[in-house]
Amino acid sequence: DDRVVPSSYDEEEDYDDPHLYMWDMNEKFYVVESNDSWDKERYGTVKHTGVVAGMPALSGGKAYFGKHGSVWGINYSSGHYRPGISSASLMYDWMKNKRGFNVSALWWVGRKSWSTKDCRKVNWKIEIEIEGFDAGGLNRSCYEMTVGPTWITKDDV
Repeated sequence: DDRVVPSSYDEEEDYDDPHLYMWDMNEKFYVVESNDSWDKERYGTVKHTGVVAGMPALSGGKAYFGKHGSVWGINYSSGHYRPGISSASLMYDWMKNKRGFNVSALWWVGRKSWSTKDCRKVNWKIEIEIEGFDAGGLNRSCYEMTVGPTWITKDDV
């Protein structure tokens, strides 16, 4: 639904508790609240595969939200789906060109091993055949994202 997502920052504990997200093949973005509203004893821990019933997805990871529901950071931390730099580029391109987001206002958190060089390694025309995305645009988005001021890498992604 269109409810505002609660902040991922816990002021009392002074830490970020990011929300799990999945981005399915129909470009629908699902966010799972990370608060106590989920009954872990009854349903177990929420995992990326459960959000989209194990179906293929464009990306999965964790999203960080501000006090009023605005997203301020995205990572690609999903043990099952293991999104690559191409997934990050797809999302960057989608947010910028299809959704009109100010992508320079988000922290793009990639794996420590990712760099601009990886953008050149992807054969965009063959590896990424998703309707509505073109190879040249994805390559440009990959480069723009990885050289931008809000691109960071972390070991734990």
